[in-house]
Amino acid sequence: MLTTLLMLLFEVKQILPFENALTFGLAIFALSWVRPRRIVSLPERGFRHAVLCWAGTAGAVAIVATAILASALNVGVYDASGYDGWWRRPAPLAVATLVIVIAALVLRRVPVPAPGERAITPQRAWNTFAPRGSLWIAGIAASLALLTATWQIASATSAPENGQFFGHVPDYSPLPIYTDFNNGFGYVSGSGWPNHLATVIVILLAALTLVLVLRTDANRPILARSTAPSVRPDRESTARVFTLIMLAGVTATLGALWMHVGSAGTSLVGIDEYWVSENVSNTRLFIDGGYSAIARPMNLAGYVLQGAGVALALRIAVDTIRAALATRTRSDADVQFAGSAR
Repeated sequence: MLTTLLMLLFEVKQILPFENALTFGLAIFALSWVRPRRIVSLPERGFRHAVLCWAGTAGAVAIVATAILASALNVGVYDASGYDGWWRRPAPLAVATLVIVIAALVLRRVPVPAPGERAITPQRAWNTFAPRGSLWIAGIAASLALLTATWQIASATSAPENGQFFGHVPDYSPLPIYTDFNNGFGYVSGSGWPNHLATVIVILLAALTLVLVLRTDANRPILARSTAPSVRPDRESTARVFTLIMLAGVTATLGALWMHVGSAGTSLVGIDEYWVSENVSNTRLFIDGGYSAIARPMNLAGYVLQGAGVALALRIAVDTIRAALATRTRSDADVQFAGSAR
């Protein structure tokens, strides 16, 4: 039984490498059905309903496709410059931000009351209608990604062309893309602003975008004859979809970032070889890098986080479709009830 399972895992790995976001994404997506309750709700039929359907399905699928493509390129394309992946790691979050921006711009087409017909309401906080738990998780993930990227930029250095390079060795670059390996023993590529500045910028833009979009929608004018409870379900549905989309993007980006940083930190250099014969030697001593103690856990956590971001995006897409079908069923039932009442 164990042998069969190992062979099955090996075959799966041949088709879907563990580094590919889809591998862990599908596994976590399957596990998520332990809790089958929908995580997305939609307003009743209308323009807002259509916009959120598009954002929750096409937008979420775009995040999945981006994460899969970026991770596949990381595996299949040789990094010749040492910073080829600068755009791949923040790509899922960038796509999530773009989806929210487009949806928010389209929502501006929803008619608003004329100035004289608007209800007088207090200014609401940007997170009034947003799910607090998802916001907290997204904020923690974004903070961890920002701290990691900033640390990698601050700790980077340039290297002499004739220096010793370990781990992945790209073409030499005078840019600060190297981490000092074991107090000057050598250099490992993969850090510095060429690798991580784009990630910092995307995180900051994503946070600003979410705050502005949620604040704008929370304070959208309503008719004077309307009440706050009557508009609350629509605003909550919108805030939930936008927050979950952003959470999927930032989780996938954090996972890709930790996979990259953790992989670079696991570099080992063997010295003091003991030659058993002319062709066989044993290494007596290994030297590791400056943050090797956290590199392996960070790398493994990156696999899970990247997959979790993809799984969440898949769940958003599926649950948006489920919510749309449920809304249509309720509408059809209401029409039939009204017809029978007449």
